[in-house]
Amino acid sequence: YEVELEDYRPVLIEPGNYPAELVDWSKEYSRQFRKLTLVMNFRIGADVIPSWFNIEPSDSRTTVKAGWKSNFLRMYQGCLDIRLDRRDRISLAPFNNKPLMLEVVSIGRDSDQKEMAQVNHYSRVKRIVEVIDTDIRS
Repeated sequence: YEVELEDYRPVLIEPGNYPAELVDWSKEYSRQFRKLTLVMNFRIGADVIPSWFNIEPSDSRTTVKAGWKSNFLRMYQGCLDIRLDRRDRISLAPFNNKPLMLEVVSIGRDSDQKEMAQVNHYSRVKRIVEVIDTDIRS
């Protein structure tokens, strides 16, 4: 049974760093913000928690395009410890089937910056801290 994107119910966990794995990702256009967004869903234990990053339009279905100063590109280079030569063909393959360490934050305000009722608070992944190296060399 595959969980559809709209089936992911908002989850609230304690803010902090967690081991996780990438479940799936998609490019979605936000009518509210009039921007293209990269949505990455991560499994942390039994929960699926999303992250959102602003990206730029591109025709590719397997890569994304992001600005040099974007949160996504900076996170990508930092957690993979690589310097990209181009910003228009960023592959998400380095995150597939790899253990990840994520930073999770709590969202308690709506888009108008008004405090939401505690029951409506939820978590999101702020960034991938690192791809955990499982290659043990002696």
